[in-house]
Amino acid sequence: MNKKEIIGMFLDRGVLLSPEDLEKINEKNYMQILESKSGVGGKKEHAVNEPVRGKISTEEFIKICNRKFEFLRETLLKKIEAVSINKGRKVFSEVAIIGRVKELTGRGFVIEDVTGETEVVTENKEVNAGDVLGMRGFFKENRFFLEQTTWPDIPLDNSPKPIQTKITLTMKVKENMEGFIISPNAEKSENVITGFEKFGMIKTTKEGKGIRIIAYSPSKEINEDDAVKILKKRIIPEEGILENLITEIPDIFWLFDNKRNWTRNYKGVVIISSDENSFAEYGMEGVRFGKI
Repeated sequence: MNKKEIIGMFLDRGVLLSPEDLEKINEKNYMQILESKSGVGGKKEHAVNEPVRGKISTEEFIKICNRKFEFLRETLLKKIEAVSINKGRKVFSEVAIIGRVKELTGRGFVIEDVTGETEVVTENKEVNAGDVLGMRGFFKENRFFLEQTTWPDIPLDNSPKPIQTKITLTMKVKENMEGFIISPNAEKSENVITGFEKFGMIKTTKEGKGIRIIAYSPSKEINEDDAVKILKKRIIPEEGILENLITEIPDIFWLFDNKRNWTRNYKGVVIISSDENSFAEYGMEGVRFGKI
């Protein structure tokens, strides 16, 4: 991301930068500055970011799409050495490219970047319109024949974060619930973190240690494999949510009102699914489910 795009992201989140911040901010330190400006790690112990919904101008929509693409592209470039689509056409051997899926076709899908587009020939059924991915393969007759797919994904070196304080994830708050309580649309109190509906990104800090939680209520049931695909793609697949990019690696990915109770660990991210009548407690002993 260049400085203009970084500043745009701060403005979208309602975070103002001082002249000193504008002078020193860059792609290496912008997340640290964003966290400090959002209050995480300082006096404010909890921060909840609910992505913007509703109608926006075509210009703003294009800006958001471009920022998503650039973030995911930079993430992928840490995994593969890629060239642009137009440069790749001139390579007569195996080559890697990165692009956004424009549309699905009978033979695969159309991929695009800022230099052009091409049809990708593949039987990969995980790909959807809007996905950003890296691909290794070769060009032939103006098409790209896919041999290997790379997703933005969770880094391999990500490790689970020890939880010192119990966290309760619940749709409804009741008496005697322990630890920090994460709940959508609940009455706010000292130990209840709320203020989101279908999708929220929560940061809670205790004794200088921060925990990141993504809370998401899917429109249709999501199983274990579907949840892993979301983390691989780093995009929440929900229509109407404008900022649906997973920029920061969560410690907990909570799927609430999701019909079934289950848990899974994926590359250090604890995935927890709970139905509307259940809560989940997570602490040193792991995950425990109970009825509301």
